[in-house]
Amino acid sequence: MKNEIEINAIRSRPRFKVIAGMTAEEFSKKLNIHLKDRNKVLGGYCNSEVGVIRVLRDQDKYWAPQLQLRIENEMGRPDGIEIRGVFGPRSSVWTLFMFSYGLGGAVLLTTGMYGWIELALDVGSFWVWTNLIGLLLIIGPYVSAKIGQRIARNHLNLLRSFIERVLVDEKIIS
Repeated sequence: MKNEIEINAIRSRPRFKVIAGMTAEEFSKKLNIHLKDRNKVLGGYCNSEVGVIRVLRDQDKYWAPQLQLRIENEMGRPDGIEIRGVFGPRSSVWTLFMFSYGLGGAVLLTTGMYGWIELALDVGSFWVWTNLIGLLLIIGPYVSAKIGQRIARNHLNLLRSFIERVLVDEKIIS
C-alpha cells in the first residue's frame, strides 16, 4: 500500500486505509491530543477501536460531514494497526436519505405494479400517475445530496487536511 491517503474520487462516502506501526492505544492518545490541543474547529473522540471527528457545533451546518475511524489490529504484526476512515454525513442525515430511498422504492413498486396491471386490463388507472411520487422520493434526496456534497466540500477538505496532518506528524505516512 502506498503511504498516502487517496480520496480524490467523487463518491458518496470516500474511504481510506493506512497501516501504522503503533498500538491502537498510542494512536488514540495522539489523535485525542491533536483534537484537544491543536484544533479549534474540529472536535470528536477516539478510543482504541473507533473514533469520530466532526466539525464543532458553532461551525456546524446541516450538511457538515464527519470522519469515522475504525482501528483494527493488523494480523501478523502485534505492534501494527490498520486505520480505516470513512468520510460521510452524520448518521441521522444518512438514515433520513436511506429511508427516503427505501420509501420511494416501495411506493414505486407497489403503486407501479397495481397501476400497470390495471392499465394492462384496460380498466384505466389513476395509480400509474402515483409513480411520480415514488420517483420524487428517490430523485429529490439524490439531488439534494449532490447539492449538500458541494456545500460541505470545504468541511470535507478541512477533515482531510486534519487527518493527513495527524498521520504525517505521527510519522505514519510520509
